[in-house]
Amino acid sequence: MIYLIPALISFALGLLIVKAATKGRLPSTLLSFFLSATIGLGASGLLTFISFILFNQLIAWFVIILNLSLTAALAVFLHRQGRLNILPPIKTWKIDDTIALALLGLITLGMFIFASLYPYGGWDAWGCWNFKARFLFLGENAWTGMFDPILWRHQILYPFLLPLIHVWFWSFGNTPTYAVPMAITCLIPFLTAGLLYSALKELTVENSAHPTEWLQGKWYMILVPVWIFTNMFTIQLSASQYSDLLLGLFLLTAMTLFLLFQRTKDTGHLILMGLVLGMISFTKVEGTALCVLTFISTLALVRTRACISLITATALAVMPVIIFVIAYAPKNSGIFINGLTSPDHPTSWERLSTIMTYYGHEWISMKWSGLWLILTAGLIFSGKRSLRRELWIIPIVLGSYVLVFTGTYFINTFYEITWWLDTSLNRIIFALIPVTALWTCLSIDDK
Repeated sequence: MIYLIPALISFALGLLIVKAATKGRLPSTLLSFFLSATIGLGASGLLTFISFILFNQLIAWFVIILNLSLTAALAVFLHRQGRLNILPPIKTWKIDDTIALALLGLITLGMFIFASLYPYGGWDAWGCWNFKARFLFLGENAWTGMFDPILWRHQILYPFLLPLIHVWFWSFGNTPTYAVPMAITCLIPFLTAGLLYSALKELTVENSAHPTEWLQGKWYMILVPVWIFTNMFTIQLSASQYSDLLLGLFLLTAMTLFLLFQRTKDTGHLILMGLVLGMISFTKVEGTALCVLTFISTLALVRTRACISLITATALAVMPVIIFVIAYAPKNSGIFINGLTSPDHPTSWERLSTIMTYYGHEWISMKWSGLWLILTAGLIFSGKRSLRRELWIIPIVLGSYVLVFTGTYFINTFYEITWWLDTSLNRIIFALIPVTALWTCLSIDDK
């Protein structure tokens, strides 16, 4: 039960950040809840890293006080502006929200039961994330040993926001219990599914006094997140405790905030988006690429003075990854060979053909229960609506990101390509499912 305390602190921190940025103009109750929980979780992880920057080790009491102090400072700030008690109007809560939340809770409970049978996750996920979390929690001032090149199989180049979140929760106990990563790997899908549902409702449904009107004709918007996280393969990937879960959640959050900005013109949503981009950048190397691509795409699409808010927030939030790259990341990990210039391990058109073949197999694979086929069919069915201006950000980011990781597979010949694709491709595209589902549902909606 003690681990409920950091969860509540993170939620309170996230809620106050959302309130401060949006100046009290909050979205619906349910969407505010999921945005606050997501942003608070990432913020607590980033704040935990400050202990390692300042003291070169975890100082648990410092991390706890830091989170509480920032939460209190935001509360005082909002109180002085008379906005501390501002909540979304209760009329935005409908009966279907209760039904949806209960349904998502049942799915999460089922996922937790499955995860309890697989408490340590996948072996490679344990090596990348739980292994690093234990280094951070137990290593004291020797925690940087996790970047030793001899540990190259543990992805020593990767940033480590997920391990820091684990450490934040462990700071309230005396041992790095496996229950924390297991619980968080169930919490993240719950937040992702809930955010997808509440974002779709916020962006497609007009306010109505009728408490169940949303259920008339738009039931598919709760079935989509339910479908995603009741598929046995996605449950297996979730229980494996990969950081791709967190990457998918933050990407969905960033896209939701941008769509809210386009709808309301409230620059507070761009501030929140910038903070989330910083969190994306610290999840893993792919997250850093996504952060850059999303940031550039947003600047290109907005092109107004509102971009200053995004630039400022992003600059602040990416400081942890910049410090990581400059001060901690190994300069030569030994896990990259440039196949374009290497005479011993050159890349080839055959390698590219293998990559494309794997993409095709994943697209039609029944392990996804036809999910990718249905999402593609929805985009085709929606026609030009999928490419209307307010949705441009999603295909631009997804398309450029696919080009980036395809280029990485093609150029880096350190790994044998079929093994690399077998072990990583399904996790990479798993992180893209929620935002692709958001794009598809918004495209087929005729509002």
